[in-house]
Amino acid sequence: MVDPADALQNPITGSAERGQIQRDWIAASAESGRRAKEALAKTAAVLDENVPGRRPDTELAQAWAEVAQGWANLSQAEATRSIAAAAFAVDQGGINTFPNN
Repeated sequence: MVDPADALQNPITGSAERGQIQRDWIAASAESGRRAKEALAKTAAVLDENVPGRRPDTELAQAWAEVAQGWANLSQAEATRSIAAAAFAVDQGGINTFPNN
């Protein structure tokens, strides 16, 4: 794994290293998005739980919704960093960060 702080500050960082950073961030963003969807599904399950004589546990549903929001925020942050890394790489000389393998 490439250290993002070093790679993005180093003017001689290779395109493969920058590309790996972006792929890592994209993967992290996708994972955070997946976890957000799971937490939202748990929220819906709590609200949909039908137990005769018992109201849905809205506090638990709210907690799961907040967890989902946290994961969604992380997903957004990872995607934003990936875009910033791409812009940085282009600014440093038009480097293609997604080399053809």
